[in-house]
Amino acid sequence: MQLILSSGTVLRGDLLLSACLHSDLAPVPMTLEAVVRATDATVSELKQGKRIRVASEGYVFRIIQIKRSTVSANVQGNDQMAALHVVALFEPCHQIAFRRKTAVIKEGATLGSIYGACGARVKINADYPIARFACYAGSVPSYEVAKVLQEEGGAIYTDGREVTFIRLQDIFKQEPILILEQDTTENIDSGFMERHEVPSFFSTDAFGTFVYGNRSKVRAIGYQPRTDTRMLWNMTRALIQKKILKSDYLPTVNAGKVIRIERVSYAIITAAHAFESGSDGGDSRLYSKFWLGILEE
Repeated sequence: MQLILSSGTVLRGDLLLSACLHSDLAPVPMTLEAVVRATDATVSELKQGKRIRVASEGYVFRIIQIKRSTVSANVQGNDQMAALHVVALFEPCHQIAFRRKTAVIKEGATLGSIYGACGARVKINADYPIARFACYAGSVPSYEVAKVLQEEGGAIYTDGREVTFIRLQDIFKQEPILILEQDTTENIDSGFMERHEVPSFFSTDAFGTFVYGNRSKVRAIGYQPRTDTRMLWNMTRALIQKKILKSDYLPTVNAGKVIRIERVSYAIITAAHAFESGSDGGDSRLYSKFWLGILEE
């Protein structure tokens, strides 16, 4: 994995200790974490607010946190070598992760217009109307976007150029980006945790009558004011993590796509593409890891 600094300089391979590119079904759909050896050049280039780019895919990120650490196995002269721990958000969407100075209130708007009003500069593919959206002063827009996505039973992902809205059911209608004939994954199965973490919802209609979402299973129950039956059902619809797959480095396989394992389709909830240089005594590694799920209605 090769990183390009804000000045256009390619970060030398011996200075990059590790990097991990995360892709998620989240309002900020990509993040980057890296550990870089601290030198005069990297300290001046890697600062909060500056950009950093992944060379091969062209993804651009905005640095939001720098942490300096002196924990290293290497010593230069009499000094222990330091490292910079970098956290960066997908640049076109990074503004929606900051608290708002002013409120954003919209009704009958699209997801794209909501992103724009909250400061993001990204094209929304397959845009979708949102009945109501409210992010008050001091609140974080990404939290509120996540809520309306839950109400609409959808998610968003990115290919690095635009953000796509997709309904959870439609994820599984896609052709698989990867097919595995043999299951080599780590399996996760807990109906107990599912019942605790995926609630049912109810509301009241204009006449004061109770309306309900999915109550087919015994779950925690939450009240959602001014919500119709369609949204109540959507809010219980969720992707449940079932498998973890570790593979060769596959940077083009990201969240929002489908992997088919032994004829069963799984949605990629999170993808992590990692590089470890081994400069501090370990082995050099380049791999991808996927958290896979199925749809729970």
